Amino acid sequence: MATKKGSSESGKLGNKIYYTWHGRQCERSMPTSVANPRTEAQQAHRSNFAIVSKLSSYMKAAHLVGLHWNALREHNSTYAIFKHLNKDCFTPDGKINLARVIVSYGTVEQVEITSATIDKNVLTVTFDSRVYGGKATDEFFLFVYCPAICTGRLVAPVPRSAGLVTAVLPPEWLQPIPNTQEESTPAIPQSDPHSLHLYAFLRSTRSRTSDTIHVSLHI
Repeated sequence: MATKKGSSESGKLGNKIYYTWHGRQCERSMPTSVANPRTEAQQAHRSNFAIVSKLSSYMKAAHLVGLHWNALREHNSTYAIFKHLNKDCFTPDGKINLARVIVSYGTVEQVEITSATIDKNVLTVTFDSRVYGGKATDEFFLFVYCPAICTGRLVAPVPRSAGLVTAVLPPEWLQPIPNTQEESTPAIPQSDPHSLHLYAFLRSTRSRTSDTIHVSLHI
């Protein structure tokens, strides 16, 4: 609705919009239509963005640490950086490719995961514990993600020199997915829902991090 102040008007009246610009009364017409073509490519892009947005909330415990230094440097949030990094991590059939998901990146040298096993409900991960130069204080972080129920857990960090980290997993994470759940629509379409996905990275004393290392374990 247009309002009048002195000799000037502002707001919408009919198909006109009145405003003041550099002290002058101006008007413009309302657009007759808004460009919003619902093409297949555009709708796929919107769907992918929605999926990554949900995944960012499921993996927030990981990217809040893994992308923290990058967020400070770029004056952005870890959520925004996570969504930007993973916007193209999709399979041809539109599922999120969990093997390509990035929860951390940086210049710290990554270590190699040498083994990952589950005995009953205890996860044991071993990694290269060799330390070069002043990197003995680097911390090894491990995030375990269960796509079947869209939840994850960040394991307490251990020193790089430890070479091993363990975590007790909830029993429901290791149960086969019921047929009824397979037939229903999942919270987000994910590749390899029958596996646990491990995302590891290093963090230095200055909060800089390494690139993400990914390992999957079939349940």
